[in-house]
Amino acid sequence: MDENHVDALVNEWDEVYKKGQLSLWVLLSIFDQKKYAAEISDYMYDVTGGTFEVKEQSLYRALRRFKGMGMVSVSEEDSPNGGPKRKFYELTPTGREVLVRFVRLHISPLMNPAVFHIITSMTNQGDSHESNA
Repeated sequence: MDENHVDALVNEWDEVYKKGQLSLWVLLSIFDQKKYAAEISDYMYDVTGGTFEVKEQSLYRALRRFKGMGMVSVSEEDSPNGGPKRKFYELTPTGREVLVRFVRLHISPLMNPAVFHIITSMTNQGDSHESNA
């Protein structure tokens, strides 16, 4: 197997995946509580073990889009260090319902025991070429 070819294919798939997953990660990050942009970015980085990072411009563009769609509300609060006010982002009832329905439709099937077993076995065995060697 050509490892460079496999790496290139995974990297290509990863770039497409990340573009499609930005909405999910942004909305998940504010599901339980309002956050400002840096907290949203940190949340995504932390829960994915550093595999999902977002550029600041992309994050703000997504948040503006969600605000325009009525899925996210924005409030301003004083900064703890006396600087400019911080913008906090929070799911609206519409945004919460959209996220819940999306998760039921696309994420919940991954928790099916048969699928979850496959995913767990892949993550526990490391790279497939190690187990096939």
